[in-house]
Amino acid sequence: MTDDAEAAARVCAERIVGAIERARVAHEVAHVALAGGRTPARTYELLAELMTDWRDVHVWFGDERCVPLDDPDSNHRLLAHTLLNRLPAGATLPIVHPVTSAGDGDPPAAAAGYEAELRARVTGTPYPTLDLVLLGLGEDGHTASLFPDDPALEEHERLVVAVRGRKPPPDRVTFTLPLLRAGRAIVLLTAGADKADAVAATLAGPSPHTPASLLGEGATVELIADRTAAATA
Repeated sequence: MTDDAEAAARVCAERIVGAIERARVAHEVAHVALAGGRTPARTYELLAELMTDWRDVHVWFGDERCVPLDDPDSNHRLLAHTLLNRLPAGATLPIVHPVTSAGDGDPPAAAAGYEAELRARVTGTPYPTLDLVLLGLGEDGHTASLFPDDPALEEHERLVVAVRGRKPPPDRVTFTLPLLRAGRAIVLLTAGADKADAVAATLAGPSPHTPASLLGEGATVELIADRTAAATA
């Protein structure tokens, strides 16, 4: 638990830097999956200050809204504005893997294409193993675009699926639980009093009513929350 949202963002940014550095030492390349939404924006701004050499770093998206990449709701646009555009001139940029066809009106095809790209680029058995998976937490307990009681929570074969979300824009592409759980490091970042009930439900134990609570089945998850989000935990 941290004192406030700013402290949570800084701890999270430091975790990402640490995971990338460990991956470079271990296998000369790093694969990280980043989250969208409002909460991680400050983390990405801090990352631009903490780390300017992004050589051999591949950035993936744990979920994406099926909108054009420059749409205000696009997670890719969020990353561009908060991290990529803030890196100093001449800095080595990460290799970003956008869900390029998500806004083309065929979410299942976008999901299949992104899964194929992941399997081709990221090694691991039985699932591709990302060096870090950063996730957010919704007020209803959803994480990535895995929503309460959605059939996608039962998916064990596909790594990326199209879903119909409960928040606009509804058409989305999301990583499934097997891929998320396979990450070498899994960080769940949240802040704000409106997330307190979701944090408590996540810590209460696995339940499909709270998808974030399912992340820890077979994996270790680090929860980074500010004092208000952890108030009822």
